Amino acid sequence: MKKLVTAFFVVIGALILISAGVYFIPNPLGRYVVSEAKANGYLPYTPSEAYGLAMNTCTQCHTDERIKKYCERCGPPFIAVVPHMQSFIENYKLTKPNLKVHNITESQAVAIVQVWNAILGNWEKDFREQDIYKLIGDYPHLKALYKMPIKDRPIESALMNREDLKVGYMADMSKSQKMAPKNETGPKRENEHEHKP
Repeated sequence: MKKLVTAFFVVIGALILISAGVYFIPNPLGRYVVSEAKANGYLPYTPSEAYGLAMNTCTQCHTDERIKKYCERCGPPFIAVVPHMQSFIENYKLTKPNLKVHNITESQAVAIVQVWNAILGNWEKDFREQDIYKLIGDYPHLKALYKMPIKDRPIESALMNREDLKVGYMADMSKSQKMAPKNETGPKRENEHEHKP
């Protein structure tokens, strides 16, 4: 019995050492394991990793200049657009089999949404909640992200402070303006006066 217990602890110790070696010692297997853990939501992406992921993933089909130029005008917020990237990716795989296009997981989509929200702008609150949910579809992590205040979104709030990344309609806004809720009737112009009946 004593030998069995000793063998058990030796095996457990060896597994812990191997796991630590894979994770902490730079090597291809360790990078792959960490990458898969992040892609599946077991580990969080850092803001810089999320930025790289967004650029690599989204430029599979479009150039980053095209994204920066047109995506801020295309309509639905990124939280509703990114889930539909899956169907575009599937379409590219069918229509352009010579291109190597990678799928995205929902955890990757959560990171990508935060990156583009920080860089180009977040106009989620301009849409009705039921419309956003309908556009998001069956993506519970994206629905949870939608419910999360911007200040609590780690990637978005960190990249929002990076002025060197800014493009789009929010580029010249202060942080408080970006996080302020929209006025339902629209912003008042400085020279606009209230008219009393």
